[in-house]
Amino acid sequence: MRVVRHPRPGGPGTAVALGSFDGVHRGHAALLAHVARTAADRGLEPALLTFEPLPRELFAPAMAPPRLSTLREKFCEVTRHGIGIAFAQRFDRAFAALTPEAFAARLRHAHGARWVLVGEDFRFGAGRAGNPECLRDLGRALGFEVEVMPAVADGGERISSTRVRQALAAGDCGEAARLLGRPYAITGRVQRGRQLGRTWGFPTANVALGRAKPALGGVFAVKCTGASTRGLEGVASLGNNPAVQDGGPATLEAFLFDFQGDLYGRLLSIEFVKKLRDEAHFASLDDLRAQIARDCAQAQAFFRAIGT
Repeated sequence: MRVVRHPRPGGPGTAVALGSFDGVHRGHAALLAHVARTAADRGLEPALLTFEPLPRELFAPAMAPPRLSTLREKFCEVTRHGIGIAFAQRFDRAFAALTPEAFAARLRHAHGARWVLVGEDFRFGAGRAGNPECLRDLGRALGFEVEVMPAVADGGERISSTRVRQALAAGDCGEAARLLGRPYAITGRVQRGRQLGRTWGFPTANVALGRAKPALGGVFAVKCTGASTRGLEGVASLGNNPAVQDGGPATLEAFLFDFQGDLYGRLLSIEFVKKLRDEAHFASLDDLRAQIARDCAQAQAFFRAIGT
């Protein structure tokens, strides 16, 4: 997939989906599959246009919900759904101030839009003045067609990024995986941490989060892919780690069963399979070490029970 940050006129004609696509859940997947099919039928390039940062992160960062996926994670997932071009639009105040008419003109001329797919709640332009019907009218004048795709429902409820966040916040990894169509995962490079676990016989990979607010927290049974881990199982702690630090940013530390080697600088993906417990304070580091041993035993028993 080709990532385009500064589109220019003269590119290929595109069938393009518009939206944030945070998490790339099953509803997004259905939308992207429709784009890929339509592009093939019409001889266009399948594309999406997404925004970085997300609009709420610009206008109300303190109120913005936790990010499900970084831009890299989003694009890695999107490419699996047949999308050939990803337009990554920097969402700043100048872009947010575009009129609906100027936004539509950019779609046609800079992004090569000939056919556009949006969700029924899509809004665009300064003050969110534009809606799908407005975009359809503008597209008719500019030379592109607009289709509005209804929300994908499951169990009578719309599949949404909000529902995924709610499931993760509740520690329901199974429900999150059902909505996403895959286990929820965080991908990042291994960086150096405090290395306390190494001294206790539980060396951990400290994985860069790439987001200010993770969507879940606690201690989890996990699977790890990337580098030479080949889907190894393990235990991961995600949060502010109150047992060893007072405040500070959230961290993701994973201990992988049956792994020996140097992972520093390598890109790993941590899949969250089951929540074991919340984070907790401990009276001593010895108590913490004993709890880590219990966490590992519980995770190993879980993986044996599900036959992995």
